[in-house]
Amino acid sequence: MTSNAKRMLQGLLSLVVVSWAAGAQAQNLETPGAPAAEAATAAATAPTGFADSGQFVVSAERLFGYNWAHNSLGNGSSSSGYSVLGNGFGVAAYPYDWPRLGFDYFLTKSISGGLALAFSRQTAGGGSLNAFEVAPRLGYGMMVGPWLGVWPRVGVTYINSTPATYLGLTIDLAAVIVVSQHLALTLAPVANIGLTGTASGNVSQKFTTLGVEFGLSIPF
Repeated sequence: MTSNAKRMLQGLLSLVVVSWAAGAQAQNLETPGAPAAEAATAAATAPTGFADSGQFVVSAERLFGYNWAHNSLGNGSSSSGYSVLGNGFGVAAYPYDWPRLGFDYFLTKSISGGLALAFSRQTAGGGSLNAFEVAPRLGYGMMVGPWLGVWPRVGVTYINSTPATYLGLTIDLAAVIVVSQHLALTLAPVANIGLTGTASGNVSQKFTTLGVEFGLSIPF
């Protein structure tokens, strides 16, 4: 074989080796263990998470719903009613079921700690009545489907509605409908079991309420 033929053969072999190496490198960059198209499809179809560790949730709670209330004052009395953005009979009618803001943080996956707050002011005849509500709670949230979660919570609710005060055990069994990453609807059967209470004139009075409440939540 002449020297020219040897040089041509060596050049062809070098070109084949370089081309093979370049193709292998490009394939490794495009498919590091899984095709890029498959990875993008999996990310697009993955369900929206809820109740992950470190998640912060702001809620507008008890915007509307149905409530039944029992008042221990005197011989006791019961009433029921529907409400939209508050009760038309005032804070004394269903003291645990005002619209309120909730703030919850998932300390670990599924375990949450939070606080709900509400404030009301009524004026009549030159006077005014201020009332506020504070409700600390603990919860356990988890997804049971691609768009449905459950979030039971338990805590206490304290109300000061001058001159009355109430304290109740609150159990909230919320279903969470995840609309998007930062929006969810809540449907919650709620029980508020009256523990203590004092009405005007330092008279003992306790409220127990049962109801179904709707709200909105914004997870971050």
